[in-house]
Amino acid sequence: MTGLSGYEHATGDHCGSTSLRNLGAHFGWPVDEPTSFGLASGLGFTYFELPESPHRGFFGRPLWIEDAHFDNRGIAHDLHRDEPWEAVEARLRDRTAAGDPVMVYTDIFHLDYFDTGTHFAPHTLLVVGVDGETAVLSDSEFESLQRIPLSQLREAMASDAVFDLSHRHLVVTDAEPTVSLADATRRAIATTARYMLDPESVDRPLGPGAHGLDGIRRFAADLPTWTALPDPQWTVRFAYQNVERRGTGGATFRRLYARFLDRATADHPELDPGLADRTHAIADDWNAIGATLKSASELDSPESVAFESALAEASEAVEAVADRERALYRDLIESVDPPADG
Repeated sequence: MTGLSGYEHATGDHCGSTSLRNLGAHFGWPVDEPTSFGLASGLGFTYFELPESPHRGFFGRPLWIEDAHFDNRGIAHDLHRDEPWEAVEARLRDRTAAGDPVMVYTDIFHLDYFDTGTHFAPHTLLVVGVDGETAVLSDSEFESLQRIPLSQLREAMASDAVFDLSHRHLVVTDAEPTVSLADATRRAIATTARYMLDPESVDRPLGPGAHGLDGIRRFAADLPTWTALPDPQWTVRFAYQNVERRGTGGATFRRLYARFLDRATADHPELDPGLADRTHAIADDWNAIGATLKSASELDSPESVAFESALAEASEAVEAVADRERALYRDLIESVDPPADG
């Protein structure tokens, strides 16, 4: 078995937005990956502590973007979690047998084809077939479909090493969008901006850690203290990877979002094209932060003055970019939801 009949697997920059793009192509509402990411209100920031090395981590996206994509587009879906594995497995079998991919949330540590000793979650992918005791997966990072034992998928979906995944998975129940692309774009941009400015104002489960601009500033403030962690060079290397690698599309997801705004401003004249240009410039700033973190991780000793100086430099740069992002999000809100006259 190679997967669902008619399903076309394709790779991309980010696991969530690639899975959304592939789902859209399968169900007949195709948009490219940057647009899938933007319509998911995909840009964000979550800074968190980990119980073991690398001890600190962050994501440049919220934890809820996949289901937000369907809400913004008015696509009916069910988000399941905290169910016994037997019920999850039965749903995977039934839905794929009916021709529908199922989106699942995993920890790559338990997926043998990644060959990694690092826990990293949530990694989103699509189950596109169940063949006996084998799951057939569409994973954004691999050119071909992956086949793993169902028992391995169960471990990956049950992990709580980074965030408690609790067998979380999403099923599309009616694939017809009920919100126009223009309205979905405005809604998604507004949600992104409001979340970054005030995460509590968005009716979404935030999960552990510090979120939005507060998360960025917490990261900036915490960076110089990383010298006291048990493995500071790996912590810094992991931070660099969370800027430029690990499915971010570069620049902590800011480049991917800038590409979405390029498309949105071309299609929606009411949006200021300068907003996309500013987001590209902010992505450049994050590229520079990533380069500083990478260089620091390659220094001979985490106890050196050079290492401390690099963390201080990165901290200042992160704080400065937080100020520029704050101004951007305020202007994004005004662009899609301008105040009434008078």
